[in-house]
Amino acid sequence: MGRGKIEIKRIENSTNRQVTYSKRRNGIIKKAKEITVLCDAKVSLVIFSSTGKMTDYCSPSSSLIEILDRYQKSSGKKLWDAKHEYLSAEVDRIKKENDTMQIELRHLKGEDLTSLQPKELIPIEKALEDGYDRVRAKQASC
Repeated sequence: MGRGKIEIKRIENSTNRQVTYSKRRNGIIKKAKEITVLCDAKVSLVIFSSTGKMTDYCSPSSSLIEILDRYQKSSGKKLWDAKHEYLSAEVDRIKKENDTMQIELRHLKGEDLTSLQPKELIPIEKALEDGYDRVRAKQASC
């Protein structure tokens, strides 16, 4: 016995709509994974629910950015404008700055010091001494 045909229209009952969304979302992700494996295709899938929650899938051997760039080249449609390019560069810059700050924080905690030269240890020692002095001053004033 086969499945019955359904009319494709918005499901009015919110509970039924959510259940259908969840099942069909999982089904389309499964199909995306299958086409990736079976056909060696690059697949990227982004789904936004009615509540704004995002679900995404991207082929294991590629990234969303690579697929979007390839789409841009193939279709000739410009997805990124100068503002987005600037924001992307800014995000990259902030990520690098964050990585640098994480390394500095580890150094201040006394971790990963073996890679540092004696000249690089002097400012860390000075920062620690200054911090120690401020903590002692704060304790004394309380």
